[in-house]
Amino acid sequence: ASIMAFTQKKYAKSVGSMLCKSPEEIVEERHKSSGTTYQSTLEHCTKKSKESKKSVDDHLADFFYENGIPLNAINSRSLEVLVESIGQYGPGYRLPSYHELRNPLLERAVVKTDSLKKKHEEAWKEYGCSLMSDSWTDQRHRHLINFLANSPAGTFFLGSVDASSEVANAELLADLLQKQIEQIGKEYVVQVVTDNGANYKAAGKKLIDRIPTLFWTPCAAHCLDLLLEDLCKIKEFNLCITNAKVCRFLYKHGRLLDLMRDKLGGDLVRPAVTRFATSFITLASMHRHKQGLRGLFVSDEWHANKLSVSVEGKNVERIVLSIPFWKQLEYCLKASQPLIIALRIADGDETPAAPEIMAAMDVAKKTIIEGLKDKPELLEEVLFYFKNRWEDQMEQKLYGAALFLNP
Repeated sequence: ASIMAFTQKKYAKSVGSMLCKSPEEIVEERHKSSGTTYQSTLEHCTKKSKESKKSVDDHLADFFYENGIPLNAINSRSLEVLVESIGQYGPGYRLPSYHELRNPLLERAVVKTDSLKKKHEEAWKEYGCSLMSDSWTDQRHRHLINFLANSPAGTFFLGSVDASSEVANAELLADLLQKQIEQIGKEYVVQVVTDNGANYKAAGKKLIDRIPTLFWTPCAAHCLDLLLEDLCKIKEFNLCITNAKVCRFLYKHGRLLDLMRDKLGGDLVRPAVTRFATSFITLASMHRHKQGLRGLFVSDEWHANKLSVSVEGKNVERIVLSIPFWKQLEYCLKASQPLIIALRIADGDETPAAPEIMAAMDVAKKTIIEGLKDKPELLEEVLFYFKNRWEDQMEQKLYGAALFLNP
């Protein structure tokens, strides 16, 4: 009896501690621990049937489909918090009305955002911050520039400017960035991070002249993307990427695509963050499935297909069965794969990339030198672009200090 009482008391305590955590805290812990916290949450302590889970999934899917919501919204952290919050509330939750969503709830959201900004402002004063700009074009072809401030407290959205009616030259960009700096406080902005366009480079130089304590740095992910673009221009690599049109041929013929998936056990093309990263990741996938691809183009099913006697089909077969093509592909991967790893670090959202990206690029350079040491002319060309895109821009004293002070 005493053991049972102890067990019940212990179980009640663990459930109580779970309920004390806010939905935001539970979701945050879930992501930090890669799912281990999720396994111990209340919904896993109280068993639910597979049918119940299936019913909820169907209702959620219906909501997405009926309202035309983009499917990638399922990856939203706020949706995860919402579902956790409703689960904690329990049965009987009634949705707010249209009026409540339009007025009082919106006002509460504004107050909450202002409160959140105060926490960030305190961090800016204590640690300093980086001002980041991100320009893009929306579906209405408006040229928008977003401004964000990053500090140990996280990233905070400052505002957006519609620059459609203006020429986005260096002078305009420098003025817009300076206005944001002054709103934060000149003494609190350590660096400005922008993309690597010529107009932003010139704007960065103007800002440094105006505010000598400031650093300008191009976006690391954008630098790496441009470096991959440069590698695509190298004659040997460009020829390899052009010959990889094998993928386009396979994906535009349904029966052949089905045969390929059967031989390879899945897909060949994997979309990546950028077009250039996709090209190199596709080459890596082709190399991984080399035997399956070669097997496909010597199979009876291929030779029975009328495409095998077409001009395009014969050309694709020749490429896949060519030994020089696979040799070129290997050299292409030796130059690109270390950079793809670094790009994944630079483009991650969960943790700050600066402490890791510099070390990753050092490793990338050593790996590339080792991999291409028997092709000195090719190595020289790759290292030229590496120096131009990375070393001349990203290896600054500011990041040297950050690495030195990083525990």
